[in-house]
Amino acid sequence: MRFAVGKFVPVDSYVHRLDPRSKILATFILVTMVLLVQNIRGYLIPGFLFILISFLSKVNLILYLRSVKNMWVLITFAFIIQYISTNITMAVYITLRLVFVIIFASVLTYTTSPLLIAKGLSDIMKWFGIKERHREDFSMIMTISMRFIPILFDEADRIIKAQIARGARFDQPGIKHKIKALIVIVIPLLISAIRKAEELSIALQARKYGVGPRTSYYELQWNVKDTIFIIISISGLMFVIFWG
Repeated sequence: MRFAVGKFVPVDSYVHRLDPRSKILATFILVTMVLLVQNIRGYLIPGFLFILISFLSKVNLILYLRSVKNMWVLITFAFIIQYISTNITMAVYITLRLVFVIIFASVLTYTTSPLLIAKGLSDIMKWFGIKERHREDFSMIMTISMRFIPILFDEADRIIKAQIARGARFDQPGIKHKIKALIVIVIPLLISAIRKAEELSIALQARKYGVGPRTSYYELQWNVKDTIFIIISISGLMFVIFWG
């Protein structure tokens, strides 16, 4: 089990060097673009932008496909429900919408470290006049959440392999065996999550988090390439509105 969503891929690329604020805003614009697509033909535009961004990010295409694979249950459920309620065309339409939303969200997490995402969110909220304390708390919550998702999935994978090595079987039919198999995974995972949360709490206290105003070693700088990236994203949105 390899959970790709939320992981940062350290590569030196054009997209990685962008200001996190521009990538956050571009992700919001691109997701809005996907939600505004009116027909199957309109998905040619987000498809072209994804290929362009994938090339500029130098992240392996398999990783983007893996992020979609991790959400296969949600995508399959949406496809079935839409097919039952409408038709196959609308089911494909909704499936493509979910796929592109997941892919564009993955672009942000693959090319930006969690700390920079938190810093970018905090700076963006400053534009709306939100108090500094609330900005810092929100950005920290987002950072921890994004880091804990892949960590918990990796921990669950480790627990499953350890239980199999001890003789546990997860392929037995019947609701009783399924519940029993679930318990031997959930309880160790819950204990591990609580332990990691406690260690994180101690680490934050040791760094005097919340005691006084915080300073930042890394200052964000908006460059021309960030403006170009935003313009490309807005151009895709305009294309979808007037053509797609």
